[in-house]
Amino acid sequence: MRKLRRPAVALGIGLVLGGSLLLPGAGFLQRLGIDVLLWLDRPLGWTSRPLPHRLPVAVVAIREETYRTPPLWNRPKVSWTPELAQVLAGLAQGGAAVIGLDEIFPTTLDRPDLKENYDRPLKQVLNAIRPTGRIVLGFAQSGDVPVRPEPGQVIAVGGDPNLSPVNLHYDPDNVVRIYPDGMRRLDGGDTVPTLAAQLVARAGYAVPPGVSVIDFTIGPRDVPIYDFADLAACAKASQIDFFRREFADRIVIIGPLLDVEDRHLTARRLLTEASDHDPAARCARPLAPLTSTLSRSNMPGTLVHAIAALTFALGRAPQMLPPPAAGAVVGVASTALGMFLFLLAPGWGLLALLGVAAVVVLASLLALGAGVVPPLVPLLLAFALTYTAIYVYRFVVEDRARRRVTHAFRHYLAPSLVEKLAEDPDGLTLVGETRPITIAFYDIAGFTDLSERLEDQPERLVEVVNGLLARVADAVERHGGYVDKFIGDSVMAVWGAPLPDPHGAERAVAAGMEAFAALGRYNRTAMQDQGLPPLGLRAGINSGPAVVGNVGSPTRLNYTVLGDAVNLASRLEGANKLYGSQLMIGEATYRALPRRWLVRRLDYLAVKGKLRPVRVYEPIVPLVDATVEQMQAVRRFHAALVLYYRRRFAEAAERFAALAAADPAAALYRDRATAYAQAPPPADWDRSFSLTTK
Repeated sequence: MRKLRRPAVALGIGLVLGGSLLLPGAGFLQRLGIDVLLWLDRPLGWTSRPLPHRLPVAVVAIREETYRTPPLWNRPKVSWTPELAQVLAGLAQGGAAVIGLDEIFPTTLDRPDLKENYDRPLKQVLNAIRPTGRIVLGFAQSGDVPVRPEPGQVIAVGGDPNLSPVNLHYDPDNVVRIYPDGMRRLDGGDTVPTLAAQLVARAGYAVPPGVSVIDFTIGPRDVPIYDFADLAACAKASQIDFFRREFADRIVIIGPLLDVEDRHLTARRLLTEASDHDPAARCARPLAPLTSTLSRSNMPGTLVHAIAALTFALGRAPQMLPPPAAGAVVGVASTALGMFLFLLAPGWGLLALLGVAAVVVLASLLALGAGVVPPLVPLLLAFALTYTAIYVYRFVVEDRARRRVTHAFRHYLAPSLVEKLAEDPDGLTLVGETRPITIAFYDIAGFTDLSERLEDQPERLVEVVNGLLARVADAVERHGGYVDKFIGDSVMAVWGAPLPDPHGAERAVAAGMEAFAALGRYNRTAMQDQGLPPLGLRAGINSGPAVVGNVGSPTRLNYTVLGDAVNLASRLEGANKLYGSQLMIGEATYRALPRRWLVRRLDYLAVKGKLRPVRVYEPIVPLVDATVEQMQAVRRFHAALVLYYRRRFAEAAERFAALAAADPAAALYRDRATAYAQAPPPADWDRSFSLTTK
C-alpha cells in the first residue's frame, strides 16, 4: 500500500504546483528569477551574449558634469533650449536615424514678460526635422494630468503623432523588467507607442507586439554615452563630421543620467553598479574626471529606455516559457523530487534539495544566456513546498509507528539508539558487530559513608545520588555520548555506538571534566545546604575495539558493549584510588586525544585480568586553560618519572618528595622509589606495576 501511496502523493503535489503556473500573476514569478540569475552570473558570465561592435542606440546624457560645464553652469534647465537646438541640429545633420527626447520642457522663457522668442531656435529645429519623422518628444502620464512639452514645442514637432509616453511599466514589486510596445493615455484616448518602441519602429526595426522582457544582460556600461554639454559645444563649432562618425544611422535618446532624478529599480537591482561612465567619445571639451562614482541599485530611466530600444533593435528580447510549458516543467520536476525525497531522511533530503536547486540554477543561467527566461523562482518555491509537503506527510501519516517505538523506549535507551531503532525496528536482534569505541566508567566516591548516614532516609539517599548521576549523564550526552547503564552508584557511558564517532576520545575526556565541574557545584549547593559531606567522583576512560549489539534474551534485550577495552576502562576507574587521581585514561585514548590537552603519564600498569601492562595517563586541563604552575608541576613529575624508569631511585625519590605534599601520585612514587633504592627490582624489570584489585 505504501508503494502505491507515495507515487500518488508525489504526483498530486506536482499537479497542484504545476497547475499554479496557469494562475494570473505567475508570469511575474517567472520574471523574478532574472534578478537572481543576473546577480549569480556576475562572476561567471554565462548569461552574456556578444554585442555588435557598433550598437544601433546611443544616449546623449545630461549628467552631473553637464550642470558644471559652461555655458550651462548655474543656469536653470528651462534656459537650455538654445543648446538643445544646437545638439538636435547636429544630430540631424550627422544622420541620426531617429532622435527621442526623454527630457520634458513643460515651461518656457519664451514669453513677452520674460524672453520673447527665446525658444525660436529650438522650435525651428523641431519643425525642420518633423517632416522626416526622425524626432519624437516624450511626455509623462502623471495622475490625471499628463506632463507634456510646452505647447509651442508640440506644435513645432507636429503634434501628438510625434509624442510618446516615457513612463515605465513596473512589476508588482515595483521593479522594471518588461517594456510594452504601447501605453493607453490616461485621458481615455487610444493606445500610443512607448518611447523606445516608437524610436525603434521609425528606425526601421521590427517591434514585437505586446509586452517584451527587457534584455538586462545588457548593462549600463554597454550603452554608448555622450555628454550633452560637449555635443552642444561641438555643434556650435560646426564639427558635423564628429556627429556623422558617432551618430549616423543610430537611434539617439537624449535624457538625464543623474544621481537623484528619474531612477528606477530594474532586474539588475542586485548588482549595485555605477551607471555613469566616461563618454564614448569627446568632441569639443577635454576629458574630465567622472563627477559621479556612486554604485547604485537603481538605474536612470533614460538608460532603461536605451536598453529596451537595444532589446528591440537587436531582436534580443528573452522569451518567456508559455504558462502550460512552465507549469509542465514545475510539475514534472516537483513530482520527481517528491519521489526521491521519500527515499531519504529529512537531513539528507535537505542536502538533495540543495543539490537539485544548484543544478536548476546552473541550467537557468545557461537558459537565460540562450535567450529564454526559465521558471527559476517557481521551481525553487515548488521544491521548497515539495520538501515540506513530503516530510509533513511522512511525519503525520507514515511515522506513527516510528513515534510509538520512540515513545515506548525513550526513557530506557539512549536518544541516538532510539532514533536508530525507530528508523529500523528490525534492529532488535542479538547480532553484534565490532567497532572502535570509547568507554567511560564513573563511580561516586564517598557513597558508603553517605549511605550509612542516610540509612534511615532511603528516599533522601536516592534523591542525592540521582542528583549527581543526572549531572554526569547530562555531561555525557552534551558531549555526544550515551549512558549505557547505571550500576548502583556508577555510570557506564559509550562514544562511537550506536553511531560512529571519530572524536569520541576527546569528547569523553571533555565530558569527564564537565562532570567534575558539575560535582563541585553540586557539593557547594545541594550537599552543603543539606548538611551532608561532599561527594567525590572517579572516572576511567579507555578506547579500542569492542563488540556492540543487543545482548540478552529474545524477550528482554540490552544494547551494550562488550570486550577487553570495556573491562580495562572499568579497571582504570578503580585504579584512581591508588594514585589519588580523578580521571585516568588508557593509552589508546591518549593517542586519540588531540595535543591540546595537558596530560601527564601516571604509570605502566598491569591490571588484573590483562596479560600485558598498559600505559595510563591523567588529563589535567585543556592547554588554553592551563596555568604556569600546572604545566611546571607536570614537567617536574615527568622528570622524576624518567629518573625512576632509569633505576636512579634515590634521585627520583627526592624529586617526588618535593611534589608529594600536593600530589598523591608523587607521594606514591616517592614511597616506591625509596623502597626500590633499598631493594632494587630484578634486572629484567619491565617498569610496570601490578594492580591486584579491581
